[in-house]
Amino acid sequence: MGLNNLVDKLDDFFDLSKKKQRKKKDKLLKIIDKLEDKKSDLKKEIKKESKKSKTGTISGKLCSEYKVVVKMLNKAKKHSLAE
Repeated sequence: MGLNNLVDKLDDFFDLSKKKQRKKKDKLLKIIDKLEDKKSDLKKEIKKESKKSKTGTISGKLCSEYKVVVKMLNKAKKHSLAE
């Protein structure tokens, strides 16, 4: 993301009323909390499946899902810091 895009997003955010800023921030924090929960659940499930099965097909799918959740979480955190 370019610097101009970031500045535009910040301008848009600060042009919102305080109430709308708070709502947007609260919604983003809820998303981050849900992603954190999903991440920890996946981590537990991966451990359980890796002990249960030696083939690794299910744990491989879970690992790829875990990677996607981590990327989404990082992106959400980055957006929360930008606001």
